[in-house]
Amino acid sequence: SFLQMIRNLVEYRNYMPASVLQHDSSGSDDESVEKSVTHTQSTVTSSRSEHRLQNLLGAEIHAKRVTLMVCNIVDFLKTPEIIRAHRISTYLATGLHHLKASRGISDSFSGDRLYASWNGVRVCASHRVAAYQCAKDMCGDKGLGLLLSIGLVSGDVRCGNMGCDGMKRFTYIGSLSSWVHVVERIGRSMECEV
Repeated sequence: SFLQMIRNLVEYRNYMPASVLQHDSSGSDDESVEKSVTHTQSTVTSSRSEHRLQNLLGAEIHAKRVTLMVCNIVDFLKTPEIIRAHRISTYLATGLHHLKASRGISDSFSGDRLYASWNGVRVCASHRVAAYQCAKDMCGDKGLGLLLSIGLVSGDVRCGNMGCDGMKRFTYIGSLSSWVHVVERIGRSMECEV
């Protein structure tokens, strides 16, 4: 039937890259039918996709709206190694202090790059405001004495404890994980302030 065909098209659309799909904004007669079927099927399709993802990863995945942050020390590699070790410990202590104060969670640390999140592991109703305040406090901390480059993004992700028996951790799946790096690099190149 026609409705079954529409349901199948909606299902196939979930597997197509967004760049391939193009929306016709001319507003055809079938558009209202498609919207009603899409609306009623979106919950089913979403739960099916989530169930497939959970089966694939062997993890419990949840859809959440979160804020992610990546923080980087500007010109870190240009400083002598002996100074780097001291700066890293000061930077981490200060960063963790501000994260704790804003209900943020330190996700990981690599080199001079600190990853943090809000509303993923720990519920934080005003996660965007809290993340912004944390970034502002870190950049304005006079005791730190470092120029920082920070990327902040907020949006919907899938998250949960994922991995294998030897290595499992809480992580995020979605374009937000890439966008936070892009925003940090753009901010650094434009020398933007929070």
